[in-house]
Amino acid sequence: MKKWKENLAGLISLEYVHFINVPMKDSKHGPVIDLAPDVLETLAAKAVITHRVPLRGKEVKFLRKTIGLSLEKFANKLGLTSGSVFHWERAGNERLAPINEAAVRSLVAEELNIEISGKFSDLLGEKICKIKVKAS
Repeated sequence: MKKWKENLAGLISLEYVHFINVPMKDSKHGPVIDLAPDVLETLAAKAVITHRVPLRGKEVKFLRKTIGLSLEKFANKLGLTSGSVFHWERAGNERLAPINEAAVRSLVAEELNIEISGKFSDLLGEKICKIKVKAS
């Protein structure tokens, strides 16, 4: 029997992402989430891109892993060295330079098949705020 959990926070490494309407099922240990983790991660990544969250190192790492690219492959697609991407990720709360943020947002949108504006100002984040992601 499926149940729905109204709000689940802390499922991914981005603390401002909260999942709502998460399908749950009963198990011998109590209710468990009835979705594969990669489905939740993809939903969260799409929300980060479309809600124009400012991209910091922690978002880059989350997005890169969600689209399944190594540091090297991710960096190559951006025309950078893996050391550059590693530096961003290591500086977790430091925001990327605008040109890098636009490039990362554009690349991840393409990898996730999301239509976003190609206008430079639309590729930059605005502010970090609580994002509710509907999981159903």
